[in-house]
Amino acid sequence: MGEHGRGRHIGCVGCGNMGGAILRGMQAAWDKLYQFYACNRSTERLAPLRDCGIQIAEDAPTLARQCDVIILAVKPQQVGTVLEAMLPELGADKIVVSVAAGLGLDWLRQGVQGRCPVVRCMPNTPALVGRGVFAFCCDDTLPPADKGKLLELFGALGHCLELPESRFAAFTALIGAGPAYVFAMMQGLVQAGVTLGFSQREARQMVTALFEGTAVMAAQSPQHLLRLRDDVCSPAGVTIAGVNQLDRAGLAGLLVDAVLAADARGREMESQAPKD
Repeated sequence: MGEHGRGRHIGCVGCGNMGGAILRGMQAAWDKLYQFYACNRSTERLAPLRDCGIQIAEDAPTLARQCDVIILAVKPQQVGTVLEAMLPELGADKIVVSVAAGLGLDWLRQGVQGRCPVVRCMPNTPALVGRGVFAFCCDDTLPPADKGKLLELFGALGHCLELPESRFAAFTALIGAGPAYVFAMMQGLVQAGVTLGFSQREARQMVTALFEGTAVMAAQSPQHLLRLRDDVCSPAGVTIAGVNQLDRAGLAGLLVDAVLAADARGREMESQAPKD
């Protein structure tokens, strides 16, 4: 990407919540280096993208003709139809990146008939606010330089990492589903705050700030998480009383069980996904 102009045109087919957020985030970060294109069946989704300078393509084949990197953010059951329509426009100078859940690299390779490199990407929903975590698994035919540029491109939306495809189900169970676990914990604390007499608005603001600040501490500190927890607990104090209750309820074990249940369901769904 980038050599002799290659990779300077980025397009997204399917501009719903995730596809639109990816495109807007990239446009905000890279508008001086790249030209961005959008295509969506529902035209009302395209108006805010056009307003921020993103070019609108008439249909998926037109977008594929114009772009070097083609992001597929349509529903998994629509990917095959979209790839079939774009097929005449695909060649070795294109890269197809799929964020559709459950469709593996082999399936994508068959979908493009081996005409171009394919990449499987799994985001989580904080990507909607530019703080996502993205897992990538890239086709062996993708040149290392292009892979690096692709990760840099998505890096404007959060943290990117490469994983073998065999780890995608585990990633989805832990990180893809992770926001739901965090929101559940946040809601529990908000309810506690309301019980203690704070308004719903006050409790939510405080709890949101609590999670944000705690996450920054965890990211910046080299200490073990349990050490950070213990540093908050004074002898015979308020915090240790609350922590003891969480330990008696088995919060850590419940979280582990939740992730393992999600992983089991994810593997079951992958086994049922179309193979060709």
